[in-house]
Amino acid sequence: MYTLDKDNLREIVEACAGGSEYELHITYALRFMVDNVHTPLEIGDTYTTDGKDGISSGLYQKLTGDKSYYLGFIDLHEGLTAIAKGFAGDEFENDTEFIRDATGEFINRINGEFVIASSKSDIMLEMEPQLFLEEDEAASVIKPVSIFHIPVTFGGSDAEMLFVKI
Repeated sequence: MYTLDKDNLREIVEACAGGSEYELHITYALRFMVDNVHTPLEIGDTYTTDGKDGISSGLYQKLTGDKSYYLGFIDLHEGLTAIAKGFAGDEFENDTEFIRDATGEFINRINGEFVIASSKSDIMLEMEPQLFLEEDEAASVIKPVSIFHIPVTFGGSDAEMLFVKI
């Protein structure tokens, strides 16, 4: 695991995602996390899977246009709850609506900043509304070609950030 902070962000991105087709988006996502999720962050070793391996219950947002893929966060061990609490600064432990609203805003802000930055480089992308999908539903809605996995720990709670090529 790599502890992530402002000082080592570039190093961590290079170590974990250097050369990935999602490297720029990953950089925006991790920078947003460092700046806006007020809890210790750690990043694990990345890996890629093919097909439906790795699609699980979680939050997904599809980007379309010059590229088409999903950014998703799957909950491994209270990870989405930790994102919501760290991002919103509230302690609504088992409030599903709060967790969905806060993590929905979280992913929307990451993707919004990335879409704006991409347009300045003449890469046109649009965001669809976020989707909270249960495992069976996720597997039927998202038809992945490959998935780039980034394990993320938010203050001791595990999640995984996914870049799902479709």
